Amino acid sequence: MNNLISFDLTFLFFFLGIIASWLKSDLEIPDSISKFLSIFLLLSLGLKGGHEVAIATDLSGFFLVSLLGLSSCVLIPYFLFPLLRRWLEVADAAALAACYGSVSAVTLIAAQEFLRSRGIEFSGYMVALMALMEIPAILIALSFYRRAASKVEQQRNAPSMFAAKSVVLLLGGFLIGFAMNESSWAGIAPLVQGNFKGILAFFLLDLGLSAQKQLREAWNFKVMSLITACALPLVHGLTLLVLAHWVGVPQGDQILLAVLAGSASYIAAPAAIRASIPSANPSLFVALPLAMTFPMNVLVGIPIYHVMSSYLVSR
Repeated sequence: MNNLISFDLTFLFFFLGIIASWLKSDLEIPDSISKFLSIFLLLSLGLKGGHEVAIATDLSGFFLVSLLGLSSCVLIPYFLFPLLRRWLEVADAAALAACYGSVSAVTLIAAQEFLRSRGIEFSGYMVALMALMEIPAILIALSFYRRAASKVEQQRNAPSMFAAKSVVLLLGGFLIGFAMNESSWAGIAPLVQGNFKGILAFFLLDLGLSAQKQLREAWNFKVMSLITACALPLVHGLTLLVLAHWVGVPQGDQILLAVLAGSASYIAAPAAIRASIPSANPSLFVALPLAMTFPMNVLVGIPIYHVMSSYLVSR
């Protein structure tokens, strides 16, 4: 029976939140706790990634994997923005280009748990790459928006993407984890690793509650929503997976690259968008990545990338 389940059951908490919101339950998680949950997960992910890189014996593939990952973050918004302009105003098109060019930390967590359950190894530096991949698309998308923005807005927008909490926590945590010796790591590991899945469950419940509320309005853009949130992410992920296999990237890293390219940011990019593009519609740039792309990746995307990668490796 367990072999039929393609994702970590912890992610059922996300769907519990969606159902609770749909039933109009009075269930809610206070904002202060919600913020703590995201801070804990992002910092833990950064710390673990930094420490894994510090103890890694082979970083020979880091440059190649980084080149592929960062290239996708640059190319996706350049492709997506003019496409979305057929349906949306400049602000909304730029906001979605930022979200879908950037990446999702929680989706990466789901993929890592999926690979661990199947005994597929992957590199610790993939967390560092994820942190780096959050930034380029946000910068590019904001540059698209600035072309139509007033000078006052341009001056106000400049520093916002660098102050996003996910960028600070992931990169900062990575550097701290990298600097820790085994003694220091042993002191913090029970908190960072032992409590990780429990905190993740509450975080996913909160995401589900938020996603259902935003999805109702986003569904007004049915065709655009399905193309942007479901079809194109799979195309992005499969394209990068094939390229990664072609240049010799190991299977686990192939799958994680595909997952990152096919994911969308609902923490870093929305934080920058809210500060930098005030006219953007949150029912689009929050709901589509959170309520459509995330569950699509957990239920469909990650298993598809695994099957495709296994097929390519076996050839």
